[in-house]
Amino acid sequence: MGFLNPFMLFGITAVSVPIIIHLLNRRKFQKVVWAAMRFLKVSVEQNQRRMKVEDIILLLLRCLLLILLALALARPAMKQAASEIFGQTQVTAVVVLDNSLSMGMSDGTQTRFEKAKKTAEQAMETMPAGSSVAILLASDIVNGVVPEPTFDFNLARKAIKEAPLTDRGSDLGPAVNKAIETLKGRFAIRKEIYVLTDGQTTGWKQFGEIENTLKKVKGDIRAHFVFINEHEVHNLGIDELRLDSGMSPAKHPLRFAVRVTNHGREPARDVRVSLHVDSDPPSNEYNLELLGAGESKTIPLFAKLGGEGFHSVTARLPEDRLVADGKRSVAVRAIKEVRVLLVDGEPGAEPRDSEVFYLRHALTPVAGGEQAGYFIKPVVASLSDLSAARLDDYDAVVLANVAELSETTVVAFEQYLRRGGGLVVFPGGKVNPVFYNDSLVKKHQLLPALLGEIRGQADQDEKYLSFQDKNFDHPVVAIWNDEGSGTLSSARIFRAIDLLPAPYTRPPAPKPGDNPADVKLNDAGEPRVVLRYSDGRPAVMERTWGLGRVVLFSTTADTAWNDLPVRPAFVPVMHRVLGSIIQRQDEGLNVRVGERFLRRTSSELLGKDARVTKPRQTDAVPELRRVEMLAGAPALHFEQTDLSGLYEFTVADPLTTFKFAAQASALESSLDELSAEQKKLLSASAHVVDWTPGLSLKDVVLRERSGLEFWLPIVLAALAVAALETFLAQWFSRSK
Repeated sequence: MGFLNPFMLFGITAVSVPIIIHLLNRRKFQKVVWAAMRFLKVSVEQNQRRMKVEDIILLLLRCLLLILLALALARPAMKQAASEIFGQTQVTAVVVLDNSLSMGMSDGTQTRFEKAKKTAEQAMETMPAGSSVAILLASDIVNGVVPEPTFDFNLARKAIKEAPLTDRGSDLGPAVNKAIETLKGRFAIRKEIYVLTDGQTTGWKQFGEIENTLKKVKGDIRAHFVFINEHEVHNLGIDELRLDSGMSPAKHPLRFAVRVTNHGREPARDVRVSLHVDSDPPSNEYNLELLGAGESKTIPLFAKLGGEGFHSVTARLPEDRLVADGKRSVAVRAIKEVRVLLVDGEPGAEPRDSEVFYLRHALTPVAGGEQAGYFIKPVVASLSDLSAARLDDYDAVVLANVAELSETTVVAFEQYLRRGGGLVVFPGGKVNPVFYNDSLVKKHQLLPALLGEIRGQADQDEKYLSFQDKNFDHPVVAIWNDEGSGTLSSARIFRAIDLLPAPYTRPPAPKPGDNPADVKLNDAGEPRVVLRYSDGRPAVMERTWGLGRVVLFSTTADTAWNDLPVRPAFVPVMHRVLGSIIQRQDEGLNVRVGERFLRRTSSELLGKDARVTKPRQTDAVPELRRVEMLAGAPALHFEQTDLSGLYEFTVADPLTTFKFAAQASALESSLDELSAEQKKLLSASAHVVDWTPGLSLKDVVLRERSGLEFWLPIVLAALAVAALETFLAQWFSRSK
């Protein structure tokens, strides 16, 4: 049986044109009476018959030429039976292979990704000799391992076999668009796209756009979607792991929060969650007796970091069929001690009158004999001592009721914060709001808020403000979402300054292809509310500044305006505020899979090479990265974070080690698939195949594909007819 484009057959009607011209231009003779004409009658009749025959021959040739051209444009083809005899038309194809995290789901023998690679090789077997193919890997980015169609099928097969499974998210839209763009500009009779994926809904964020795009190119490009999915109904995943202790002192118990989600469709029972430091056995375990379908639970687990420096902390679940989401790691830098400079703006006559009396005790909440060995080392100084202090000797500086600062001191704080220091500011009766607003907010942009109106009376205890008691969204106070952690709302604030968020303009995001060395970092970060009063007004605000952080309270550090310092919550509040400052330097230690890691280093490492070890690739040859000047400071950067887990940098001289962790998106743990209705919509513009064991993609595609196309022989025949018509027209018009 044959196949051709019916719309192009309308071109055959053009055969009427030469017939009409022939009829309009028939030779007409005018009769003239001439006596001698009778002698030529026989000769004229013979010439007329010959000319009619010649005209008919030319007419037939011209009609045949138009018919052949119309047939060539209709692209007639033979189906499978004929193609087995004559062979198939060459194919130009793009194979799109989904290598996102969810493709790591296993049936106990093979992962979806391994099946997809074998199916991709089957797709190539459907292509006749002389075909060409490109290979794209699709996750939340498009990786063209063979970006342009190649005739070298050995190269394409090698690219498929060596294609890596990543822990990245999934988004098929860009990959499908890339495949279409690759084929659009090519002169090829048959263009095909093969998309091999598991049909996870998170990868079809642009379903409508993909469907519309395929409809537009349906007549020129044929798309095949092969869905490799066993419809798994069980999967547990760790969605989040975070340090929940604020600070991370070495050899002290640290609290970590682990969120476990049942992504399956049935309840899970007796789920064991374990916490590991580095490669050690579990330091803590927890048994979840019941976790309902779709339910999440956050559990606390505790661990100690053995020594100062970088460590990995990993939460694990028993392995299921999707191994990658059953563990999650964070990098943590253990600290030996934290030095804090407490600047007392109003020392007072007695120790208890000092502005920092309660602060000093909150930072060292141990008996007097144990304070010397405690990891937090507070040092009290007066305002006059501040100008002579070496700020870099301290991890954080607290200004308590300090009236004003000299310009030299403010500039010193800028440099200190830029290098990673921390600043905490408590107001009081001596504070000059005009100086704070004009210098520390408008000129230097250090504080996260302007100081507004002072509200309340400190000499009464009947009218007061209280802190919010639920919906804590900042990490410093998130612990109080757990009722077992106590409450902040019992504290009474009799007098406070309104905090008015400082103006902020978000800098433009770096564009793809920008040189990292040319990207300028904005020192002043966006102001953020840490804690609110029950009426919604900000009580504590913060902003990042350089590599440091600034925290601003709206009330005093002593009991002059409130009773928070004598409440049990004051100790964890101050420890967690201090922890947020210390962790600011290490925020970049934990990135999302696919994000760039960037960390500033000491100047002595500038120009040195660092060896990089990736997760699950300890036996591979380490990559090298050089410490370069980025945004005005020496820094290490690394972009190939496709795998979740721990990465390690090692510089030989001087011996220095950095660790960071990449964490996968929890969305990849979802078991939701494209619905039958969505697949039906997709099948209107593409060939949809559900993978099954033993599937022969070659047989399926060949049954669906048209066979041998005859447009080229028809075009050659048309050229021959045109040449013959031209020759005969010249021959018939010669003088006789």
